[in-house]
Amino acid sequence: MGLINADNLTLNAREAETVSEVIFERVFNDSDLAEYHEIETGIDVKTQIAFAERLGLLGKKSEGCTPNEAGGFALTEKFWTPVLEDFRLKHCQNDMPALLKLFRKSQRINPDFFDAVGSEEFGVIISAVESAMLENMHRKIWFNDTAAATIDSAGVFKNGTDLGYFNSFDGLFKQIMSEVSASDANYVAITKNTGNSYANQALAEDDAIAIFEQMVTAADERLVATEDSFILATRTLADNYRATLRNKNLGSGFLEVVEEGRPKLYFDGIEVKVRYDWDRYIKEYQNDDTKWNLPHRAVFTTKSNIPVGTLSEEDLTKLDAFYDKVQKTNIMDAAYTIDSKHLEAYMTVAAY
Repeated sequence: MGLINADNLTLNAREAETVSEVIFERVFNDSDLAEYHEIETGIDVKTQIAFAERLGLLGKKSEGCTPNEAGGFALTEKFWTPVLEDFRLKHCQNDMPALLKLFRKSQRINPDFFDAVGSEEFGVIISAVESAMLENMHRKIWFNDTAAATIDSAGVFKNGTDLGYFNSFDGLFKQIMSEVSASDANYVAITKNTGNSYANQALAEDDAIAIFEQMVTAADERLVATEDSFILATRTLADNYRATLRNKNLGSGFLEVVEEGRPKLYFDGIEVKVRYDWDRYIKEYQNDDTKWNLPHRAVFTTKSNIPVGTLSEEDLTKLDAFYDKVQKTNIMDAAYTIDSKHLEAYMTVAAY
């Protein structure tokens, strides 16, 4: 199918005459990636990330002529393993119904009628596609899994899901759940996730505040002391926490405020960023029609600990739009390298 399918439109003398009159369905997250992640550019091939462990105790009472030997530190490594992804969208003016006026602005047929690139109308569509492209980046960064499988194949993805959109690289949930598991001190169990039905997965009153408190208690002192740390949380947890704030008189560090027209949640002075898009992806793609896969999730970390790697940040949000004279088709291409990385486990607390 081409970029636009107008089969469901009723065409008459007063149909929409400009693309700006079309109401585009909203994306679930059009926030800049930099709100949640450090962006590492120049990443187009497998690239080493080296870690040096912290030095231990230093300095003993000096005796004799030989200084006391101190212990050294070990180096470890991870790797950026970026993948190249692409997609193409095509629009042919001649495929549009003759009466539809959305793109019929040309004063002559050849070439103006066919070439929509550069027009105000096509610019609106490019902007909509770029927003959807950014939304898809958020999805990939968190939910991708190179071993993705559907429920019928013992996986967690809804049957019928096209796994090609999810298995190009390992996203952050895959990495975090591997490195912060049930046996680790920085893991917080959300017992309602194990419920065998939607109803049995529902949070009880004050569940979220208890979960957030456990997360902060379990955090490494270096994470708690970091000024730019935050808690990313599903809407389910955020709404439950908001209900607690309304019903209890908590201290000044536990509140919801509105800044620049947007509500901000805080737990003990730590910002809780609500990831509404996580809820959507779980409901849409990790749902067996009886229960959801881990519907309540939270990650306490920093932007620098969950970076995104790419050759160029602009590649992740921009399209190459051009007109093909041979096919008389308007084309939008995108190509980019992308990877996400969970760097240091001690700088993360995971609740799921």
